[in-house]
This record gives sequence, structure tokens and C-alpha cells, in this order.
Amino acid sequence: MSKLFDLDEFVQKAILHRASDMHFQTGDEPQFRIDGAIRQINLPKVSSQQIEDLKSLLLDDRSSRQLDEHGAVDRGYQVKGTGTKKACRLRASFAKCLEGFKVVCRIVPEDIPTVKGFGMPEIFEKISLENTGMVIVSGVTGSGKSTTIAAMIDYINQNQQKHILTLEDPIEFVHTPHHSVFTHREKNAHFDSFSDGLRTALRQDPDVILVGEMRDTETIQAAMQAAETGHLVFATVHSASVADIPERIISTFPEDEQDQVRSQIANVSNSFIAQSLVGKKSEGSVAAFEILRLNNAARNLIREHKSFQLDSIMQTQRREGMVTLTQSFIDLYAKEVISADVLLAHAPDVLRAQTYIKENPQPG
Repeated sequence: MSKLFDLDEFVQKAILHRASDMHFQTGDEPQFRIDGAIRQINLPKVSSQQIEDLKSLLLDDRSSRQLDEHGAVDRGYQVKGTGTKKACRLRASFAKCLEGFKVVCRIVPEDIPTVKGFGMPEIFEKISLENTGMVIVSGVTGSGKSTTIAAMIDYINQNQQKHILTLEDPIEFVHTPHHSVFTHREKNAHFDSFSDGLRTALRQDPDVILVGEMRDTETIQAAMQAAETGHLVFATVHSASVADIPERIISTFPEDEQDQVRSQIANVSNSFIAQSLVGKKSEGSVAAFEILRLNNAARNLIREHKSFQLDSIMQTQRREGMVTLTQSFIDLYAKEVISADVLLAHAPDVLRAQTYIKENPQPG
């Protein structure tokens, strides 16, 4: 008979190994993602019974039905700290697969990240204190988008008296009120869809609204409406660069609506951020940020179907806190935080990175 699955034990092992994610699949050894790489830690293979134990622990009746009917479900889970054991939240993703079930748990530290603690440039403090508009953060899965937004929301909480309403799937960071007050809402538990959640949010007198990922046209339209009516809206999209953000959003709409949406995005957005998480020369990871503050020139480029030229604005407006992703990586290399290999592997402008490395070789 298989030993009952001790999730708490695995969480503490993962935290000890500085893992960001835990992977469990029927018949395979558990695996951790550490500094961006999947690693086995020499543990017994996961049995089908242990997967059932995880389902019983993490899923309620509604989530179990969703998993049965749709083959996948996400759930949040609070891990309580006791003694030397650290508390955290998990974002658990269940999915049916050929081998049975795959369960991936993202570890969300209980401590709220700060702008300075996450190594974010000072411009993020100014972005956080805007009163209205959309702040869109992009990046691939696992690039730290949620952490970046949580740090900006924390900055608001520490400095302003606001009502901050979050809509998530599932809830990740749980903020403790300081100067601001919070309403945390979770998809399926508290609202059926992000578009419905946003419509309800507008009647809850919020100042700041966090939308999870803008995945569909209804959610995007509702988020833009919230920004148009005087709210500060934080949202995420999957995009590798700032220049791709408006086009990724616009492309989700029917062709006959795209010009109107293009104009709306240009009008209501105040900042686009793209980020990438890479390994440091020492242990751990560091984020590189691409930052665009939308001025009149940037808005006009979006309206005129010229988003590919947004890089030129970031290159010429560094004094305003803007930066391209390549420059952000070069800055990390210049500070000897990342290696030349990492710079070359991740900088979008490889030629510029090569030139900089040649002119500024690191010692050793």
C-alpha cells in the first residue's frame, strides 16, 4: 500500500532547494524547477494513489467535477507554517495526460515582494502611483509577472489609501492592509468569469483592480472599460516584448473591430512592461525588464499600426525610466549579475550584446 502523500513535506523540501515549482506525475519521480531548470531530487516514484491523495487534499467538489469534465483545473492552497516550517501559498494545476495525471504546484511565498526587494527600477514606483489607466505586464510562463504586479500593489498599499480589488485564478499573493484596503476574489469560488468579475468590481467602488490574465475579448473589453472609467487596472498577457503587447491584444478581436480596439488600447494604457527571468552568476534568478511609458508618440505608433517601432521610443527615453529588454540585460551584465552566455542567450538584439561583450569583457 502506498504511503499517503505528504504535501507539506514536499513543500518544505522545495523551499529548502529554492524551487519555484513542484511536478508530480503518476509513475515518475517528483521533480523541482530550480533556477529555471527541471531537476530530480532522488525521491520514490509517485503512485496513482498518491495523486488521488493530492486531489482529495487540494480539490473541492466543484473543482473535481471540472477536472472530470474538462480534463484540467487550477486551485489555490494555503500551506500553514509551524515552528521551522515556512508558510506559503500554492497554485496547483491538475491535468489529465497519457500517464494518468500531472500535477504542478507553483510555490508563492507568503512574504509579499517589494519593488526594491525584487530589484525593480525606481520607475515602477511612479507607475504604481498612477491614478488611472492600464498597466500591462507580459512575459512567458514563470517569468515573474505575478511577483512584479504584487510588488507594485504592495507599494500602493504602503503609500496610498485605496481600495484594491483583485480577480485571480487562483488567488496567489494575499496582501495585509496597511494604508489601503483589499478585496481578494477567486474565479469559480467567487465569480464565474473574469468579464463577470470585472462588471461586478465596478460596483464595488475600487480604485485599483488586478485582473489575472487577459485571455479573451470579453475580459479585455471589461478591463479597458474599467480603465476608461477612472480606475488603475493591472493585467497580464503572454508576450515576449513590449512591442508585441498591443498586437497580441488586438489580434484576439474580429478584424472589423480591431481598429477601434487599437485606438482604445492606445488611449487607456499608461505602461507596458515585458520581463524575463534568468539565472544569475551566483545562485538564484534575476528579472530583466523592458519598460514603456506611453507618451503621445507611443500612442500614435499603436494607432498607426507601427507597434514594431516602439523600441525606438524606449531607446531614446532612458531618462524617463524607459528601457529595452536588450539594454536591461546589458545593465545586468555590466553589474556582473549575469554571465556573457546568459546575455547572449536572452538578449533580443544579439549583435548589440556581442558588441558590448567584446568591448566590455568580464574579468576571469
